[in-house]
Amino acid sequence: MSLEWAEKKQFTFALASDPEQRIIGKFGLVNPDQPELSLHAIYLLDGDGRVFYRKVARRRAYSDEFIDAVDYHNGKYVPRSTAPAVTPAP
Repeated sequence: MSLEWAEKKQFTFALASDPEQRIIGKFGLVNPDQPELSLHAIYLLDGDGRVFYRKVARRRAYSDEFIDAVDYHNGKYVPRSTAPAVTPAP
């Protein structure tokens, strides 16, 4: 995530980053395979500070997953008729 990307999306909520990994450690997000990196985690909070979406994984969330979660929370979710196929690694 970059500031340029966030500004382009015109989000009306704050985004956070943790380059020193202080919060990452407290949330148990240290990547066991690469301790210098965190697991990928997204927490989306509503206006009252409640988490309405959480994803922790070894891979980044696809943009569609993130946008779908925001749309669903805002009552604007429309199921996609076609989703890109994910081919498992050999």
